[in-house]
Amino acid sequence: MSQHQKNNNEEIDLGDLFRLLKKGVQYILNLFLRFVAFILKHAIVLAALIIIGAVAGYFLQNKSVKRVKTEMIIASNFESAEYVFNAVNQLSYQIKTKDTVTLKKLGIPLDQGSLNLEVKPIVNISKFSREEEVFLELVSESNFIDEEEKAKMFARYFRYYKVILSHPRKINSAKVLTNILQQLRDNPYYQEYNSVNLSFLNNQIKANERLILEIDSLVGNYSKAVSQQQQQASSTIYNSANNLDLGVVIENRNQVQNQLQYLYREKVANAEFLRLVDLGTPSEIKEKGITYYKIILIPLLLVLGYFGLIIFVKVVQKARKLD
Repeated sequence: MSQHQKNNNEEIDLGDLFRLLKKGVQYILNLFLRFVAFILKHAIVLAALIIIGAVAGYFLQNKSVKRVKTEMIIASNFESAEYVFNAVNQLSYQIKTKDTVTLKKLGIPLDQGSLNLEVKPIVNISKFSREEEVFLELVSESNFIDEEEKAKMFARYFRYYKVILSHPRKINSAKVLTNILQQLRDNPYYQEYNSVNLSFLNNQIKANERLILEIDSLVGNYSKAVSQQQQQASSTIYNSANNLDLGVVIENRNQVQNQLQYLYREKVANAEFLRLVDLGTPSEIKEKGITYYKIILIPLLLVLGYFGLIIFVKVVQKARKLD
């Protein structure tokens, strides 16, 4: 008897479930039909709004200023990465607020549309040691350091940076970026640092070049002495040149030569503060914001506004009935 009641209860539960599902499907279907009926009722107005919005969006999109971007690559030196970030952010703020003094220095017309300036490091993971990778992972996952401070900490580990200028197509970006670079270089501390560093490199290069000449001269004299001794085989005169270890001398010369090559590279890399790698040319901005697609955005806003107006009217009518 109890098993029979259990089966009946299960059948009742399944029946209730199917009835609820049926009501749910009917409710959704009714909503869909009511929505279709609403669209059909207002089809003429909606179609007119979409056509008007598309036409207006088309003309606005075509008449809007065509924007492109130019990327300048620079190499930071003398641990100036944080300075570069701060200086570029300051210039970006002055450009956005249309600071007349800054715009004049950078060669940007005062009546020009908005420009955007930003700086990004060029990431080269292969240059990191394992300890540096672990440290950067910990910094990235930390909740105690804000995003701006994280960006500054990451910046110290990179040497090459992109200074990105987003601008109208008719702007002379090469001139503006050159002026921006000149503004970044206009720092007395780093200019003096650069001057002292170049003087040191030049002295080291001259010293190494003289040392290589002296080693070459020593090896040349040694070769002559050995040759003379071989010609005078019967001679028993002791010559201190016989004690010269050519292998050690050549190894030392190679070390000096390698150091000299390193110094040459350093001189090229640090010939000036913030070495220019590539000035860049204007290119298309691939990532566009939603406001760029006015031909879609304006019709959508008109339709949503119409729906909002209908809802507002309905609410007002309900409120009057309650009064």
